[in-house]
Amino acid sequence: MRILDLRGTHREMGQQFGEQCRGEIETFYKLRVANAIAQAKQHGGRDVDEATLLRVATACIEPTRQYHPAGWEELEGIADGADMSPTKILAMNGLTDLRDILAWHGDLETFGGCSSVVVGPDRNRAGHGHCGQTWDLATDNMPYVLVVRRAPADAPSTRSLTTVGCLSLIGLNERGIAVGTTNIRTKDPRAGVTYLSIIHKVLHCDTLEAATTAVVDAPRAGAHYYYLMDRGSRAAAIECSANLADVHPVTDGVFVHTNHCLVPAHQGIEANTPAASSHARQSRLESLVEAAEDAVTATTIESAFGDRANGEDAISRVDFNGISSNGAVVMAPAAGLFRACHGTPHDAEWLEIPVA
Repeated sequence: MRILDLRGTHREMGQQFGEQCRGEIETFYKLRVANAIAQAKQHGGRDVDEATLLRVATACIEPTRQYHPAGWEELEGIADGADMSPTKILAMNGLTDLRDILAWHGDLETFGGCSSVVVGPDRNRAGHGHCGQTWDLATDNMPYVLVVRRAPADAPSTRSLTTVGCLSLIGLNERGIAVGTTNIRTKDPRAGVTYLSIIHKVLHCDTLEAATTAVVDAPRAGAHYYYLMDRGSRAAAIECSANLADVHPVTDGVFVHTNHCLVPAHQGIEANTPAASSHARQSRLESLVEAAEDAVTATTIESAFGDRANGEDAISRVDFNGISSNGAVVMAPAAGLFRACHGTPHDAEWLEIPVA
């Protein structure tokens, strides 16, 4: 597991990130764009080029700047350090949403996957809630996954699994706010704030209430499911389209979300998703965690994330249609626990990274 430390103002942290990963960021940007263009053509019948993608990204700049100025400053710093345009850095960070804006009406399969779980404190004998997920994306993206430890001058320090040149994805801050996401797909995407910028703002929050507001009130570009948990093991499962948001408090039990909409209002505007895989992973993860009853620990969840049952529809995915589980995270905010692995969870090494 590669760990990168950033410290200073938001722009300084971005510049450090860009400078230290300059060549990788440029390569990763090209991989992400090429993959999105190829999938739009193959599955959605859309002739999309880089220039079109960047026009959409340009339309997202002002909403992003207004929504979270600190996050935008870091994106600009990354661009400066990597010697790339801020528009390209924003596009790389929000490519899932931008792709949906361009191709929502076709048959484009959701890019990536991810299987997430929130477990209430009643299922752990020490009274700690847990949350976490696998992170599924293009197999050729795997070399660019890393953990970033941020120590901003005027916000909580954070730990996050992400990719080179990108803001936070799955993370925990020193105030005990945890957040992660899975992809879903609805037919109402628009120019707006992309999901990594939303998650980055959540990790600047001190309370579950503020974190929930950061998700619900965002002028979102696309659909995602977000889960939140605080140091008191209070949790929220938030399923969003670009225009709609449903907040489900998770106070006990097990709540699993993969890549299909669970909220009826969102199902009415849902675009095509990889139904077999998503439903299989949903059912399998629920059964594995529920089987532990009141003895769910980080190890229980790590084992579930590494499950290889169901072949191509396994939770730990190995190059299925070019998609692999590139990593996974388990968090217990009440215990300050952040554990992550790089690569497929069934054979990757898990590392515990303390949160100050």
